[in-house]
Amino acid sequence: MKASSPSEDLPTDPITNKSDMFHTEFKNRALPFAKPFSCKPGETILLRGDDAHSFYYIAKGTVEVSYTTKGTKITVAIIGAGSFFGEIGFFDQGFRTRDITAMGQSNIHIFNQQVMDQLRQNEPLLFASFMLFLTRDICVRFRKILEEHEPLTAFAASLTNRKRQYEKTKILPDSLLRSKPWRQVNQNVESIKSQLYDLTHTLQAVVEDDIPKQYLKQGYKVLDTLNNGLSSFSESMSNKEDKDHMWGFVFKEIFPYLMRSRFAERAYYKPKGYAGDFLMMEHIYQNTPKGDGKIGILIDGWGLQLQSMEAIRGRRILMKDQLHHLSKQRLDKNKSFSVMNLACGPCRELFDFLRECEYTERIDALCIDIDPEALQYSNQNVNTIPHNASVRYMSENLVKWALGKVSHNIGTKDLIYSAGLFDYLEPRLFCKLVDKCHEHLKPGGSLLIGNFAPHKDMLFMDHLLHWKLIYRTREELKELFKDTKFGGDVTILEEPEKVNLFVLAHKH
Repeated sequence: MKASSPSEDLPTDPITNKSDMFHTEFKNRALPFAKPFSCKPGETILLRGDDAHSFYYIAKGTVEVSYTTKGTKITVAIIGAGSFFGEIGFFDQGFRTRDITAMGQSNIHIFNQQVMDQLRQNEPLLFASFMLFLTRDICVRFRKILEEHEPLTAFAASLTNRKRQYEKTKILPDSLLRSKPWRQVNQNVESIKSQLYDLTHTLQAVVEDDIPKQYLKQGYKVLDTLNNGLSSFSESMSNKEDKDHMWGFVFKEIFPYLMRSRFAERAYYKPKGYAGDFLMMEHIYQNTPKGDGKIGILIDGWGLQLQSMEAIRGRRILMKDQLHHLSKQRLDKNKSFSVMNLACGPCRELFDFLRECEYTERIDALCIDIDPEALQYSNQNVNTIPHNASVRYMSENLVKWALGKVSHNIGTKDLIYSAGLFDYLEPRLFCKLVDKCHEHLKPGGSLLIGNFAPHKDMLFMDHLLHWKLIYRTREELKELFKDTKFGGDVTILEEPEKVNLFVLAHKH
């Protein structure tokens, strides 16, 4: 098919002026060469492994880009009208690496080799500009991939500048060693070490599988003494340099015992790049101590009963109850309830809600996490209850999403919520992500986000586990929201321990 000749030259730089090219010249002069076709919702357009003979332009509708691994479908992109897909496969003549499915009624145009040859012959200037645009677009995508070679590590690094870094043991200055506060700290730490050593030796002689209650009580008392004494340790040091030396000393002396606990070991070593990954959440939810030997199990059990860990278990119930309450409110006037869970982890609270929900067929959930293993785990081990909800899993870097470095046509939601992401974010990024959520809420929709408040275990978490969060009070959270599109008119919720606060905000 031959299109009409151009009546005027293209814009000087159609690549940087994408709007001019693709809303006028491209639609009017290039699309007539392509073959149009329509897709129904759920219809497969491409399958992973297919030969790549064409690429595609979405004139209307939305498509989902996904792959399936170990039985779990993971969405990597949601593409809307005005976008291309399949170009890389077309140009390198390789196989498709992703599945493409229409999410709604979609109108799509196919560009194959024949179409491109006709375009080149009949519209050489437009063809040249089109090829430059596609080349630049592909290069931008590859640059993003190169910048984020290890997505989990990059995500963890972008959360906060309060990252753990290994430091070699430093020689303590004589002035500190001779000071009275230091002698008191040293004496207390040596006492705790001695008691832990004696208890370890005692537990080795216990033949029963379970640790006798008297030894649990004894061990918990020693660890409580350590935890409760950390604030006085810190206050006794007169300057930052002395405090740094002191924390390094306490950490070094207690470290061998703590690392026998699975909870403490995972929190410190952060195999996913950050402490609160999905397996850590599962360990806290299950509340079953694990460790090396009986002393490791004892320390793990103590760690799991900390106030902060009780708060994590409590927030699961709070979020489940809010899902029920907010969905009932919205469904009084709407046919469906759409929810998006950010940094979803295992999604326990969502499936707790669905287990009790009597209208699951009206629930549409999108669960987003940077870690594909978290999504696989949730689908295979948590999404096992009978329900009729639509649950989709998507892998994405939410920090980049907040900053506008990636975009998806995810539409608007009735509820966006997150339990354990915002207390890793410094204020600017916190507000950016809140505003991004506002953009993707329906009028009257709600945002529910968690943030830890200051609590009695902070020093232990910060300095011995190196699980560092940005703690915020109720007043500080309200003040932060004043700088967002929601404004300061928000409600602060809390779980029973009053440690994990939640901001509930509505889009007016």
